[in-house]
Amino acid sequence: MTSVNKKYLWAPLLMIVMLAAIAVPSCAAGASSKENVTIGLVAKDFAFNTSTITVPAASHVTVNFDNQDSNVRHNFAVYDSAAMNETIFKGELISGPKTIVYTFDAPAMPGTYHFQCDPHAKMMKGQFIVTEKTVGC
Repeated sequence: MTSVNKKYLWAPLLMIVMLAAIAVPSCAAGASSKENVTIGLVAKDFAFNTSTITVPAASHVTVNFDNQDSNVRHNFAVYDSAAMNETIFKGELISGPKTIVYTFDAPAMPGTYHFQCDPHAKMMKGQFIVTEKTVGC
């Protein structure tokens, strides 16, 4: 075989290696990044506007909290369960009408957690569901 023919045999192999090198790092970078989730949560008449919040595991959560109850202090807090053995996130109490933005990272472990307004936990509560993280690769 001549040296010209050998050069042409390596060209397709080189192209495959180059494409693989480009594709693998971008996939790995996407898999490790946190997903951003934004939730709108309203407190009105001593009730939340939802009783279930669902987010992917380890996502970065932004809660746009709107307390519409005049002169009533509310917050948003997430615990491991209704027994509140472990605090995952506890937002500042605010008197309404007022809005606040809370940010935190969801648990990495999928499961059903508990959210509530701390001063009114018997009335204002729900399930904070963490689902498996989706991988786009």
